[in-house]
Amino acid sequence: MDQPMRRRARAVRPTEDSCAPPGAAHENAVADKWLSSRGRGARRLRFTKATDVVISGNHSDSIYFNHDGWLARYKILHKGSRQILDFILPGQVFGLPACLFPHAPYSIMTITEANISAIRFNMMDNVFDRDPALANALFWSVVQEAAILGEHLTGAGRRSAYERVSHLLLELFVRLNTSHRTGDMTFSIPLTQELIADALGLTAVHVNRTLRALREDKLIAVDGRSITIIDFEALSLLSDFEKSYLGQFGRLEPHGTKPATLGKFAGREIETEIETKIETWT
Repeated sequence: MDQPMRRRARAVRPTEDSCAPPGAAHENAVADKWLSSRGRGARRLRFTKATDVVISGNHSDSIYFNHDGWLARYKILHKGSRQILDFILPGQVFGLPACLFPHAPYSIMTITEANISAIRFNMMDNVFDRDPALANALFWSVVQEAAILGEHLTGAGRRSAYERVSHLLLELFVRLNTSHRTGDMTFSIPLTQELIADALGLTAVHVNRTLRALREDKLIAVDGRSITIIDFEALSLLSDFEKSYLGQFGRLEPHGTKPATLGKFAGREIETEIETKIETWT
């Protein structure tokens, strides 16, 4: 892993992106009234790699929408070891606990460069009354985040290293596939073996051996940062992967078809709803 990623990510001031005003088609009377009472809405920010967006112990006044980068939610223990709680993928909302608690319970750093919109938390006042569609999208995002963290806890407590790595790869594939960011059964991840190890409670050496075993068992193929799932069903069975916690059920649908979802919002639907609102706020 690169040296900057070994150290606690520095809190670097991001740069603001200039965004053209949205067209009239994106405006509506409710949004105008809402935003006029709250001043400026969303800010478009660009973060470099290995930068803290949220810092544990600090208070935040914004929630964030990740447009295109990869981030990690993590904690640093007093002896210096790091536990990654979750990976934040493109299209996700994050940072809500840092607004609700006096001090952020964990940090969030960029793994890659990322374009992020910061939305002031006070804009969320009465969101369920003022904009039910947006409220449902945000609510679904929070519920899914909790479900993912619960599944990660189960993996850390009960799954073997072989099962943990398999389960994580399947989870990332399904999450990316839901928002149409995969090609057939192949997806690209910018994760080092050390990042994967910190997410699964393993060592980087153990992750390396496990990935090699999965390749030798002809369950996955690895080409640089690209991973191909060769046998989805076999990998699911051996890792006890059941994707309903990601808002889906049943078998994986053929690529290019809309996945079955639980509730109105899932995957790309959540992302589109929130992106549309952000355009009206910027």
